[in-house]
Amino acid sequence: MEVLNENVSPESVPETLEEYQKGVVTYVVDGDTFDVELENGQTERVRPILVDAPEICHKSSPSDCEVEPYGDEATDFTRELLDGETVYLEQDVSERDRYDRLLAYVYLEDGRMYQELILEEGLAKIAVYEPDTKYQAHLEEFEQTAKDEQINLWSIPGAAGE
Repeated sequence: MEVLNENVSPESVPETLEEYQKGVVTYVVDGDTFDVELENGQTERVRPILVDAPEICHKSSPSDCEVEPYGDEATDFTRELLDGETVYLEQDVSERDRYDRLLAYVYLEDGRMYQELILEEGLAKIAVYEPDTKYQAHLEEFEQTAKDEQINLWSIPGAAGE
């Protein structure tokens, strides 16, 4: 499968996705967490690297949470884009976060990176956790565009924690 992302230079995003883990998104928890059933049959909870979407209330702890602005929209966006779709997972330096979620750059079958899409919609912000910074500068461009255009999170002063 030959895929080239038109938005970036060839050296910053892979030309093919064949070397990455392939799977199908089976459940979307929220805007930055979802389950992927890999080709080997194993299901992994995935956290996309370098993005942080607003929180929503989860059924497991509804009494001690507060929905953040655009949390529902980020979840809906992710669900509509990824639920039931084939994705490819590229890892950086760290394999997992402190919640045992698999850390990955997430690509759709057409080669677009999920992180680019949610950032340009203004439904997430950059969250840097060293040493996983391979595409940080690239993704900051998408966040900056959403900021400049005051899209979603960036339309509310302070909503993105800035």
